Amino acid sequence: MVVTTMKNGRDFSNASPLPFELVVFSDDWHGLPFSCKHLVKHFLPDVPVTWADTIGLRSPKLNIYDIRRAHHKVVGWLGPKQKTINSELPANLRIVDPLQVPYNHIALVRGLNRRNLIRAVGPRRPGYARVFLTTWPFLGNLVGRLDEDLSIYYRVDDFSEFPGVRRGHIRALEAELIGRVDLVVGSAETLADVSRFGKIGRYLPHGVDYEHFAESPEHACALPILEIPRPRIGFFGLLSSWIDFDLVARVAALRPDWSFVFLGPSQLPDSQLPRVPNLHFLGPVPYAALPASARHFDVGLIPFRVSPLTLAVNPLKVMEYFAMGLPVVSTSLPEVMKHGDLVRIADDPEGFAAAIRQVIDSDCDARRIERRTLAQSHGWVLKAIQLRQWIEQAIHDKSQETPPPRDRFATH
Repeated sequence: MVVTTMKNGRDFSNASPLPFELVVFSDDWHGLPFSCKHLVKHFLPDVPVTWADTIGLRSPKLNIYDIRRAHHKVVGWLGPKQKTINSELPANLRIVDPLQVPYNHIALVRGLNRRNLIRAVGPRRPGYARVFLTTWPFLGNLVGRLDEDLSIYYRVDDFSEFPGVRRGHIRALEAELIGRVDLVVGSAETLADVSRFGKIGRYLPHGVDYEHFAESPEHACALPILEIPRPRIGFFGLLSSWIDFDLVARVAALRPDWSFVFLGPSQLPDSQLPRVPNLHFLGPVPYAALPASARHFDVGLIPFRVSPLTLAVNPLKVMEYFAMGLPVVSTSLPEVMKHGDLVRIADDPEGFAAAIRQVIDSDCDARRIERRTLAQSHGWVLKAIQLRQWIEQAIHDKSQETPPPRDRFATH
């Protein structure tokens, strides 16, 4: 027998999950690659997705990174961006980029941004359940306002520990959001633990775009990295204050015969980047071309400062390094340490240098196959399947409950 219930005029069946649409509030789709985008790509084209490019936590400052990002956003709001980008997207994906003011700590601004986001997303798709998903901790005031059947907080960082944010304000907003959503999914065990809020979270460690990193062809063009002598100890990603450049510079000074290579855009002024002859900053590399350069690393680095922020981090690059077969040396981050003897851990210059020497000397085909095999078992498609199962189960479970009043949340 098929048991069917009704909610807001829509059928929910125990035998066949109701199709659903995703409404996602996260970083810019066309920005740097990040976990939410990797996950959502594997819901397409089966699940319709509306993606709202959403401004971040910090108010812009007078630095090159923030000025460029602010310019990009303003041009997007004022120019004919919507039709252009949506004509080039995967099937069933729609991107909206509504006007938003980057001062969410002001209640009036939060209200204005909320109205613009709701208006841009528009009404639900007929015949579909609606699932609201956000990676931003300050969007609790959207929960219950999108005519959604399910709300999810995909918790990928301890945002209150980010440099330049109002810590107490972000913590209060995140507590509000966690209290309101139906499901919290954390990329690290620390982030998935929401028991202090009276809830049970789900742990979904980051995956990897395995084929992209493991099977990318040789690059036909000359690459700057090939002009740098080996061994190449490499890092790719955003260069920011959570990287321990003091540690890196001291290790580089200990081993002047090694080359330390950094690929990626920088949030830091040049004056904060160490000037050591064997440190090489090659700048941003497009995601599509990244494996062509990174495959020429001999070791993958994760030299993050150990802090409340990074203790909750699950670096995407761990599995990306593994997919290329690279040995990894990292500072003592809990999510990295879970990989046992596939990584080497050190926190001081001498220990870091010794760990690098050890993985270079012990690397072999068997170890590279072991790393690649682990990465392959963590593909993003598998993570998306797990998340979809949780969503469908939660939609069904919630449909069995008595709907709460529509005005149960404050309007701020």
